[in-house]
Amino acid sequence: MRNKLFSLTLIICLILGMGIFLSPQKNESAMEKRVLSTNESIQFNNAFASSSEAVLKDQFYFRDDLTHSYYQIRTFLNRGINKVAKRVLSILNITEKSPVEGLTLNYLSDNVIEIGDGYLINKILEYTDEEVQLAADRGYNLNQFISMFPDIKTYIYFPTRLEELLNDDAEYKPLCREAFIRELNEDVTYSALEVSGVEDHKKMFFKSDEHWNAAGAYQGYSDIINMISKDYEIDPPRAIIEEKVFPYEFYGDIASQIGKIGETDHITDYALEGIKDFDFYVNEEEADFYHNKKQYTEEGNRTVFSDYDLYFGDNSFLREFDFHQEDKPNILIFADSYTNTNMQWIASHFNKTTVIDLRGRWDDFSLKQFVNENDFDIMLFTYSYNTMYFNSYLFISLD
Repeated sequence: MRNKLFSLTLIICLILGMGIFLSPQKNESAMEKRVLSTNESIQFNNAFASSSEAVLKDQFYFRDDLTHSYYQIRTFLNRGINKVAKRVLSILNITEKSPVEGLTLNYLSDNVIEIGDGYLINKILEYTDEEVQLAADRGYNLNQFISMFPDIKTYIYFPTRLEELLNDDAEYKPLCREAFIRELNEDVTYSALEVSGVEDHKKMFFKSDEHWNAAGAYQGYSDIINMISKDYEIDPPRAIIEEKVFPYEFYGDIASQIGKIGETDHITDYALEGIKDFDFYVNEEEADFYHNKKQYTEEGNRTVFSDYDLYFGDNSFLREFDFHQEDKPNILIFADSYTNTNMQWIASHFNKTTVIDLRGRWDDFSLKQFVNENDFDIMLFTYSYNTMYFNSYLFISLD
């Protein structure tokens, strides 16, 4: 009887397992905002076992529901453990060490921390010798590239997040940034978003997404324009004439790491005064800059993509603005998704603006040749700290 029951159980498991490969499969996870492994990704070679296992994990029955429940339970337990730990410290009259005065770190998972009022940050940046050296290597490589174009004035802007400022020594001292900056020539000008504490972070970033909200994007834009205007005659930062707060609720990329636990966000945007008509191109093809914004305004998000990417546009390799202001300089901006929020605002101060996201791919593209063949007066590099210091795509080929 026991052998029959075991055999029956084995047969049922085998049928269910085979069913995963034969049933209709999902290509993307709306909850986790990522592409899932499907039958097409199975490799019939030495990687067969690992690739088929990935399909089983990604196509498992009721996967989204089970994943969401897992993170709910884990979050509940983590919050309970944190409360118990703080209560024990209180009873023993021991002060809990905190990187910033008044900041309570509530670990929801290994990677996600709640800092109060529903705001989430990623794991605090740990300044290991290896990571500091990697940041220095990036700074050296960037400086080598900049030095090839002595007639182009170069600026760097850091959109600071709280994670970059905190460390085990409880010091407001971004060591990776310091290592990066030490490799730059003295004629390179740099500035950074000022985040003096938790409340600043909350004002300028989404609750559950790593990107800055409209207020943060506007401050970054203002910092950049004020920095460049010390050397060039360009208009001062434009005034805000309207704030847009969309009713559609979404979970940002940080919340997606823990199964959409936490509070939802709303896309925010500003309309600025004095922005004239312009021509816009994506990968050298004429495009409608406002297309995504119009669609999101009317329909919200009906896709699996993040609301941020859907509204502000994806991370195309090459984007160009032509404001037809011949008396203004031309600028080349190297950016990541942060600048999707405010690149139009920045571009409105210049004649022609070219935005390159080096994380994209363009076959046979020579960056050195591209800069030499175009009439750029200014280069601006602005990346989130993780992209700036650690992303291998930003290691620029000098050929």
